[in-house]
This record gives sequence, C-alpha cells and structure tokens, in this order.
Amino acid sequence: MPGAKNPFTSTRDAVAEDTANAQERNRLWWERMPMTYADWHADDRLPVDAEEFKQIETRVFAASPFLRQWFDRMDFQGQKVLDVGCGSGALSCRLAKMGARVTAIDITEAAVALARRNARAQGLDMDIVRMDAEDMALPPASFDFVFSWGVLHHTDDIGAAFREVSRVLRPGKSGLVMVYHRASAVYYLNGLKWLLVKGKLFRGHTLRSVQDFYTDGYYHRYLRRHEIAGLLAGAGLTARRISVTQYQKSILPFIPGWLDRALKARFGMCLVAEFDKPVD
Repeated sequence: MPGAKNPFTSTRDAVAEDTANAQERNRLWWERMPMTYADWHADDRLPVDAEEFKQIETRVFAASPFLRQWFDRMDFQGQKVLDVGCGSGALSCRLAKMGARVTAIDITEAAVALARRNARAQGLDMDIVRMDAEDMALPPASFDFVFSWGVLHHTDDIGAAFREVSRVLRPGKSGLVMVYHRASAVYYLNGLKWLLVKGKLFRGHTLRSVQDFYTDGYYHRYLRRHEIAGLLAGAGLTARRISVTQYQKSILPFIPGWLDRALKARFGMCLVAEFDKPVD
C-alpha cells in the first residue's frame, strides 16, 4: 500500500524509544510482532483456534522441503528436546507429535502464550517457558537434542546463545540450528533493490544496514558458512554438516527445476548447521 509504514523499521524505532537495553529492544520487537507466519503488514496476525494453529504448521512444512525431509528421517521418540525460540509453537508441536519430551522457550510472553494455546488445542504436553537464549535457566547437560530454526541470528549476543546451547546439551548428543545465509540471493537481491531502486544508497545505507527495511527482528544477522562453524567451535560443538537451503518457492522466476534446486543449495537463504557435542 503506497505510503504505508514499514512494519520492520517502525517497530524498530518504537522499541528503541522505549529502552536503551540491547536485549530488551530485541524482546520488545518480538512482543509487538510475534512470529506467526502471517503477513507482516496484516492488522490481525494472531491465530485464535485449533484450526488456525494447524494451518500454520501445514504452511511451514509446505513451504520448506528441508524441514519435510529432515523431520521424516529423524526419530525423537522418548528424547528430551529443547526448541530455542519456539514462536507460535509450530515446530515444537511437531517434535512433540514425534514422541519427544519437548521444552520450548522464547524470549517473549506473546510467543509463550501462543505456543501454550497451540499445545492445548492439539492435546500436546509440553513445557513452554519464557527464557532468554543467551541465559537459559536450565540445568547443564539436560537435553538429548537442541533445535533452533531461524532464531539465533536475531539475538544481541549470538556467541552467548551458542554457548548456552552447548551448555544444556548432553555430551555425545546433537542439535540443529538454522540462521540466515549471507551469501544468498535474498541478501543481495533484496539489498540491491532497497539500495538502488528505493534509493537508500543515496541516504548513506549499505548492504548490511539496509537489512533493517526487509528483514524481521530488531537484530538480524546473515552469516557465512565459516562464521557459523566458528560459533559452533567456540561453543565446544562440532559441525557435522553445514548445508544451504531455501523455501519451496522458486529462487528466481521462470527457471527449470534442476537449476532452482542447484541455486538453492548454494545461494539459498537458510544456512543449516547440524552439530554434535563431543564426549569429554
């Protein structure tokens, strides 16, 4: 809509006025704009009943070939699984349906309320708690698997969050983290659109700073393979596989399927790290 406010920057400006604390700005952004996979410009973005929660889960998996294939091959029966940054609980609920004993955490009350409502609507028993990924009030070595999809690039101190992931994971156990990919078509094409077409270059912006106009969250880092490998190593974790993927929609219009798959595997927006915690 012409003249409409940009929901990302308007929310960022509003929370910056409310507090000077870095992580509190992060929390307030997501309190105001909870992750429900709805249009960021919509006035009503919150699901209200069981059917709407199920529709969110359906949309998430329909949009992600990686998630469909990964969940199909995983076995979480009886395992203690931590979902870091659960949002509305779509992936937490899928983990619980697979037999996991799920603890889901999020930095906001908004997400915790949504995830609890989602779990109740689907008859699932999960422990859902408001908690900061950078400082988890959880015992060390208490989980068999740590899962975080599209979250840790949004926190103030990403290194602290990775160290907390390592701390709560049992030695010999595994996890998966997805963050935004710096060497992605999304990063460069959106960045150049905002810099050149929308004229932000002439107002002093760079590829990095122009993210504020098109990426969700108060913080939003796009990482390269070596950066996520370094974060894992710095937290005492071993990267078993680092892969790149993107969602179902074609990465570029009017290209054949084989080329779409090849481009997504190299220039997709999702950088996925599967990792292990070594046994001491």
